Amino acid sequence: MASKYVYGVVRGKGRAKPKGKGIAGKPLKVVAANGLGALTSDVPGEELEAGREELLTHSRVLEQALGDGVVLPMRFGVVMPDEDTVRAELLDAHREALEAQLEEMSGKVEMNVKAIYDEGAVLREVLAENRDIARAREKLQGQPEDATYYPRIDLGERIVAALEQKRAADDQDIVDRLAPRALAVEVGQPMHERMAVNASFLVAEDGLDEFNAELDRIAESHGGRLRFKATGPLPPHSFVELGLEA
Repeated sequence: MASKYVYGVVRGKGRAKPKGKGIAGKPLKVVAANGLGALTSDVPGEELEAGREELLTHSRVLEQALGDGVVLPMRFGVVMPDEDTVRAELLDAHREALEAQLEEMSGKVEMNVKAIYDEGAVLREVLAENRDIARAREKLQGQPEDATYYPRIDLGERIVAALEQKRAADDQDIVDRLAPRALAVEVGQPMHERMAVNASFLVAEDGLDEFNAELDRIAESHGGRLRFKATGPLPPHSFVELGLEA
């Protein structure tokens, strides 16, 4: 008997049959137990390789499920031996927490917002706002790299420090402007030094237009110095706290 890969938890009644395919092209199925359901598909073995295709499929299945109602995402890689185990060790064992989270997240979605600096634009800002850095940079121009190795390292560190101050200020400003249009905010670490914002927002579905309109205003106000990417609506990955272990 094939093991069951678990994508997330849904309400077990009133949902359409899952469409599309799961990992390795296997059909999707909701394993139901007393009003709760686990969105699953068959997988061989008890472990699953976390390859790019598997991760993308995990996300896609959850996003499709969101179209049929609230879904609580599971972390990637939850595999259980069979349907009976899914019912006993997931749905029944954690029933109270699951029902509470389904109720809490009903009608809410996650929006992830990233903002990336234009490298040339932000460097020009740093130099314009820090004349000591600009003078040090000018002094090094045209000089041999070997003879100015340590001054160049020092200059690089000063630019990075100035950029970090700018990033922190922009991050605070952008999150503060979006937060009133959200129910909760989870601010993540930047993925690289040119990323000013990496934040997730829990948004009421009927408030998405207002949230997106504010994001458009913010992007316009930054005049091309930042490139914004909004991903969503998504299942509330950053706001579900079930603490489940398979």
